[in-house]
Amino acid sequence: MTTSDPNQTNHHIVCLEECHCPIPPFSFPHTYTGYDSTPPSTPALISALHDATIAITTIVPITPDVLDACPRLQCIIVMATGVEWVHEHAPAFKSRGVTVINCPGANVGTVAEHAIALYFAARRKVVTLHNLITGPAGGSESEEYAEKRTLVHRFEGGPPHTTQQEVVAIIGYGAVGKRIEAVARALGMQVLIAEQKGVMGMQVREGRVAFETAVQRATVVVVAAAKSEETVGLIADGELQAMRRDALIVNVARGGIVEERALVKALREGWIAGAAVDVFDGEPPVRGQSVLLEEDVPNLTLSPHIAWFSESTIRNLQDLLVEGLEGYIEGNLVNVVC
Repeated sequence: MTTSDPNQTNHHIVCLEECHCPIPPFSFPHTYTGYDSTPPSTPALISALHDATIAITTIVPITPDVLDACPRLQCIIVMATGVEWVHEHAPAFKSRGVTVINCPGANVGTVAEHAIALYFAARRKVVTLHNLITGPAGGSESEEYAEKRTLVHRFEGGPPHTTQQEVVAIIGYGAVGKRIEAVARALGMQVLIAEQKGVMGMQVREGRVAFETAVQRATVVVVAAAKSEETVGLIADGELQAMRRDALIVNVARGGIVEERALVKALREGWIAGAAVDVFDGEPPVRGQSVLLEEDVPNLTLSPHIAWFSESTIRNLQDLLVEGLEGYIEGNLVNVVC
C-alpha cells in the first residue's frame, strides 16, 4: 500500500488496483491511498474505501453493500470501457448520489491488434507448434519434428488459409469492431459486418449482413460486441454447428458471449477449425471450473484478458482519468455512466 498527502482537503482518493496502470498526478489538493490490488470481497472493499470520497477501480466491482458502508463515497472512476457491473447496480448509485465515470475508447487500437494476433496464432497453430518443438527431451512430441522433418501433418484440415482467402465476420461494430475491419481489409481479407441477431430481410441495415448469413459464410468470426442481456450466449451450439469446418472464432469482447461449453464441444467434435479467446466467463479462470482450461481441448489458443494492454492504452487511460476526475471536481462532467 502507498499513501501520499500532498494537501489536506475534504477529498480522499483511493485506487483499488494500481497494478493495471500507474496513477497520474492530479492538479487539485487531495489525499491519496493506492493499493496494488484489492480482493473483490465486500469486507476488503469496505476496509479500503471506508474514508474515500473518490474511488478508482478497473475490474473490481463496487456493490451496493459497499456503498452502504462507505457513505463518504461520492464518485467512482472505472479505468475501463466495459462497465457491466455499473449498469447492474445503477439504481443504487443514483439513489445514493454517487457519480460513476468510465474511460471509453482507451484501448481500441490495441484490442484490434490483439484480435488479429490471436487470429494468426490460431490459423498458423503457433502455440501448438511451439509446444511440440519445445516439449520435454525424449518425449514423443519433441522427437516428432526430428523424425518426420516436418510438422505440416499437424494442420489436420489441410494447409492454412492466407489472409487473402479469409472471409471475416465482425460481430459488434463499435469502435473496436471498426478498427478490426480496417486492419482486416488492409491485410486483404473480405469483411462482413454482422447485423444484430434476429434481424432479417429488409430490416438488415445497409452495409451489413444478416447475423446467421455472416456466421455461415465466414472463415473467421471475430467477436467484439459489448456484453448485455441480448449478447450473453449469442454464439452457442446452433451458431457453432452452422459455421464452416475451416472457420476460426476469435473472442476479444467479454466472456459469456460465446458459450464456453458449446465452444469446447465444437472444437472436440471438429465443427470448427479453431478458436482464440482473450476473455472468460469468470475471471481469472480456475482450473477445474473453467471448461476452457480442461485437458486436451484441441486447437484452442488462450490469452489472459490482456488484449487491452499497451503503452498507448496506459497513456490514454491516464489522460481520461485526469479528464474525468478533474472534470468532476470542476463540475464539467465527462464520460458519465450514471
